[in-house]
Amino acid sequence: MPNISATTKALVGRPCLTCQRRKIKCDRVKPDCQRCQKAGLQCEGYSSDSFVLVVPTQLLGEGVNKVRLRRVKGKETGNGISATTQKYDTSNETRDDAIEVPRLCPESYINVAPENRMQVLSYFLERYLPASMTSHRKFITPSSWVRSLPSLLGRWEVLDTALSALCLAYIGDVHQNYVHLHESQRLYNNVLQRISSMSLDSLKSANEGVLTTTMIMAMYELFHSTYGRLQGWMFHVKGARRLLELRGPPTKEAPLNMSLYNRVRNTALWDAYGSRKMIFLARPEWQNLSDTPHDILLDSLVCIPGLLEASDNILSSSQSGKTDIPCIDELLSFWHAIHVRLTQWYVTFEDQELEGLYECGPLGPKGHPYLDAEKPHLYSMFPQVISFMDTYVAQNMLLYWFGQLVVHTSMVQLYVARGKHQTRLNSDAFPVDYRGVHKTSREKLQKTGDYYATKICQSTASLKGGYGFQIVMVPLWAAQQFYDICQDPRYDWCQTVLRNFGAVCGFESAEALGFLKPTQYPGITMKGGDTIINNI
Repeated sequence: MPNISATTKALVGRPCLTCQRRKIKCDRVKPDCQRCQKAGLQCEGYSSDSFVLVVPTQLLGEGVNKVRLRRVKGKETGNGISATTQKYDTSNETRDDAIEVPRLCPESYINVAPENRMQVLSYFLERYLPASMTSHRKFITPSSWVRSLPSLLGRWEVLDTALSALCLAYIGDVHQNYVHLHESQRLYNNVLQRISSMSLDSLKSANEGVLTTTMIMAMYELFHSTYGRLQGWMFHVKGARRLLELRGPPTKEAPLNMSLYNRVRNTALWDAYGSRKMIFLARPEWQNLSDTPHDILLDSLVCIPGLLEASDNILSSSQSGKTDIPCIDELLSFWHAIHVRLTQWYVTFEDQELEGLYECGPLGPKGHPYLDAEKPHLYSMFPQVISFMDTYVAQNMLLYWFGQLVVHTSMVQLYVARGKHQTRLNSDAFPVDYRGVHKTSREKLQKTGDYYATKICQSTASLKGGYGFQIVMVPLWAAQQFYDICQDPRYDWCQTVLRNFGAVCGFESAEALGFLKPTQYPGITMKGGDTIINNI
């Protein structure tokens, strides 16, 4: 393969299938051709290219053996992976004596040299964000950041290295290839060393390259945990969150790529939910920076971690016999205000999506990809499956259901604390009507919370690929917590699906969540974590 520089990466490969059919020139941008986007057409993607593979010398023996790779036509195998014929020349062989050895690329060593990174990244993206999960919108969507990654190749060397580490970790986990995993770990450590060697001033004025690299490292930890399952992911997310806080909100004077900002804010919300601590993104200066439905929804959701922190404090005091009824009532009103904001958002969003939001149909017999065949009783728990119009709708609806579920779970817990306090007092202190209203409210809240938890669980079967796993993982964990509080057997269903996320596509973090109680999240148990990050 010729030595193609990163600056001309857009010219590598064949035109997209849509441009080929239209018989027009293609700009070859991946994963989606920009020419198709400008024309308002759906880009059908690119035909599969074979990887450039290199087998390291040590695999063939030490000494005089040297490897010379000749690229020949790749053949498509049954599993959708290109097979490449490789010719190895040693110093004792003439060119005519070269040995041809056909290999599958996942079993060989993938060369992530600069001229090959586009190909490797495209392979990863086609599986992480398949065409069926792609949103074709004219504005920034939650998946825009992922789709923009190919355009960032060649801009920052540290980011290129992080992307190579991520791709090799994903491919290595899926195909159980330890050569790829070892190389991905080496590249990962290289990125860590580079970032840790940056000066404090450099970190405080971090450009988009550093922030993007930090988010890629967090993605790496989702697939291939290096520091105790969730701890590595958490530290990278907290690091990105701290870098964003130090640079300040995006402004005309200090602009920031909004798809990157979107990604950091969304991921920071997940971590803050797990840590149950107020997050700076709820401050006024970080609100109302965009009028897209997704950003408006996040403006409400980032207020939830602070309310969780306040609820935990009140519930902790209640358990020690110090129940403050006025404080509980005030906090219930705050939770209700978030519920109203979320409901208003949903009404507006539903009106905007003229083609509808999702469809609900029966789940085929043993048709759930994340359930165990030896546990047939789980299939009957959610016999319906939700299919979304596209990924954009899927992520927004899962965020909405997640927000409403957390609201109702927290309100149920507060009503339970209030009820326990009333039973300890003289029953005459509270009128019968007063007690009845609050009991009814709690029962209605639990029923409504069950509705949102059910919607989340019904969505899991249709969300495939790495991106599908990622957008449903934390909402499903919230559903599991709700069922745990309600002592509902569907808790086991959630735990099984989270565990199988890891088995199906190497999502080790999902498996860890399945066995994690809310109080066991690393952001809570590792008390020094925030201190380390905040000292930056």
